[in-house]
Amino acid sequence: MQHKCDVIVTYCWNRVGYNIVRSLSSHGLSVWAADTSEKNICSMSKFTSGSFVYPDPFTNEDAFISCLLAKIDELTPKVLLPTHDESVVIMRHRDKFPKDLIIPYESENLLLTLANKVSSTELADKAGVPIPKVYSSSEEVLKYPVVFKTAIGNSAKGVYFPKTKEELQALEVEHEGEETLLEEWIGGTDYSVDCVRWDGFWKASVYHALVTKTDGGGTTTQREIVNIPELEKYALMLLDSVDFHGVCGLDFRYDEQAGQCAFIEVNARFTGGLATPIAAGFDIPWIVYKLATEGTFTEPIDVKIGTKTKWILGDVITLVGRLISFKFSLTEMKQVFSFKGFDAFDDFRKDDIKAILGEMAYYFYKLIKNRKLNP
Repeated sequence: MQHKCDVIVTYCWNRVGYNIVRSLSSHGLSVWAADTSEKNICSMSKFTSGSFVYPDPFTNEDAFISCLLAKIDELTPKVLLPTHDESVVIMRHRDKFPKDLIIPYESENLLLTLANKVSSTELADKAGVPIPKVYSSSEEVLKYPVVFKTAIGNSAKGVYFPKTKEELQALEVEHEGEETLLEEWIGGTDYSVDCVRWDGFWKASVYHALVTKTDGGGTTTQREIVNIPELEKYALMLLDSVDFHGVCGLDFRYDEQAGQCAFIEVNARFTGGLATPIAAGFDIPWIVYKLATEGTFTEPIDVKIGTKTKWILGDVITLVGRLISFKFSLTEMKQVFSFKGFDAFDDFRKDDIKAILGEMAYYFYKLIKNRKLNP
């Protein structure tokens, strides 16, 4: 079969899709970007061979699948590469797609199990990965703050840090009937392990957050690659326990002084900090493509410790959010305005300026429509 493109990447409105497109196109692949929006960071990038719009996968699932099937029939790609939670919808309908189309993701059931903060924490505990102390209700809590999470959520959505019993009980009432998780608060720094596990292949890198877009964790806007083999070991322990295949990101809280580490969550997909391992020499999209299409990856991988990256628009959003809530410091403001010492930017390249303009246009549209800084 003659392929009109090599890869279709979905959920391409943000920097994650952009870094995947940049990576794969730099290796000579023809990459099409797809999303619910017409104008975004990927559709306006010079690295994209083409783009198309599909219906919302979460509110119009059947139409989304039908649109994808039609474009796959037209473009005949080798690989369909979801980047976010639309992967669950796609894998739910895996049998409708051509059998020779490669979709390098796990089953719907495993994706949902790992995405659920309650079940993934249970899996981590069973695998021997350290987890925070889990409480059954506010009556068991003796020390505040604590962490209250809804079972499903990303980018710190559904995560709260009540400082008093009254705040916690109010959250329990608000989320009555929902599946939630109540954990002790762990001090230290947020660390993420981005990794690929595939039929004997294993590689991981660790970065820590220099700036986060929300208080208490969540989406990182500045990151630095560090060397903490312990966290890589825990990531592998969890993924080994479910025989995971593909790309994955695991978040941990690590207090080096106290020698305390705890699992936070797992994202069985590409993560928001993808630009960081790529800049460090761990080209995850290319590795996943090669493993999925050829079953092996033999190129040398040398992760450069100390690599730093910055999400420019994310820092702007962080600054605006902090100013609105009066939660900012001069040190943090200086960090947000800094452009020196970074090896790469999530959403900007000098030879692809239109891309960041597309990103800004998308976020501005969402801000006007939803009146929220986080789309």
